[in-house]
Amino acid sequence: MVELLAKDTSVDLEINGLKESDYKSTVKVQLTPNYFQKRLYERFYGMISKAYNGLSYLEIKWLQNKVNIVHLHHSFLFKYFNGISKLNAINRPKLIVTLRGSDTYLRPWYDKRWVDFYKNSSDRIDAFVVMSQHQKNYLQKWGVSEAIIEVIPASIKKSNHSPRQLDGDIIKIVSSFRMTWEKNIEGNLRVIKYLVDKGYNVSYDVYGKGHDIGEVYFMVDKYGLHDIVNIKGKVENDEYLKQLKTYDFYLQLSKSESLSISTIEAQSFGLPAIISDAGGMPETILDEKSGYAVPFYESDLATKKIERLINNKVLYQQFSEAAIANVKHKFTNLTEAESYINLYKKLTENA
Repeated sequence: MVELLAKDTSVDLEINGLKESDYKSTVKVQLTPNYFQKRLYERFYGMISKAYNGLSYLEIKWLQNKVNIVHLHHSFLFKYFNGISKLNAINRPKLIVTLRGSDTYLRPWYDKRWVDFYKNSSDRIDAFVVMSQHQKNYLQKWGVSEAIIEVIPASIKKSNHSPRQLDGDIIKIVSSFRMTWEKNIEGNLRVIKYLVDKGYNVSYDVYGKGHDIGEVYFMVDKYGLHDIVNIKGKVENDEYLKQLKTYDFYLQLSKSESLSISTIEAQSFGLPAIISDAGGMPETILDEKSGYAVPFYESDLATKKIERLINNKVLYQQFSEAAIANVKHKFTNLTEAESYINLYKKLTENA
């Protein structure tokens, strides 16, 4: 995404980061100096100019460089907008915050800082970017105005994969997510248990890590699925994508989700997606065409949906074709980059 934005001649892009990243990019990242260097910088400019008094290192830099837009992609760092957001809108950059999920659905329920941010400071943010229409609706619960919420789904690189056919002896199912309670680990494994009990020859691979990964091991043992479930842990994304083409179905019955990039990736390879109807999950598929969305607690219904496609190979191929078309139409990096540029232009043109 960064490289696509940098290639657009209408954008003069600078990336600010707090620390080194494992991701490699041709776009240079400007790292902030250490704590003591930042404090000296802030105190110096605070003394020589009242305009910079109380502002952080990055806020001073943005003002000095006459930046038009500051886009915060890690919402948990919203404190970096604290000073600059209080300035008159005419004298500061436009401010954008991207929200990914827990910052909307979970944190505000128990973390007062988020409630205060949305209730008392959101009117000083020029735009919030969310992943789905459902997330947009939910965000308004915390007092954020609908007028400043933009829906721009996360996306993947453009791909060109062929539709799949279901012709193997083993039904290969895959899931990929952070191992947390929101992902409904037990509910996913119950689907596999139901399929095995019905006599299907199933193999289930689970990718990801997280503080609840112990539940995977426990429930695999509880359901006697040691020979069925392969716990892959965390792997590099490129390696994971190479493996996706070997599977038949994608499964994710999350309890809470703003979107699901893994569901999108799986569909790009032609995998029908069996997902929950929680949050923005249904917006990632074409329901009844590229996958099925069911209540997260209805593992038996999810099982029946998989069975339907197993027993109708023509229908399975139609779902596979629709899955690929769905991703190409709605979820490529080019589409996301275009949406961001349109947002940037809208904010600056109205300044």
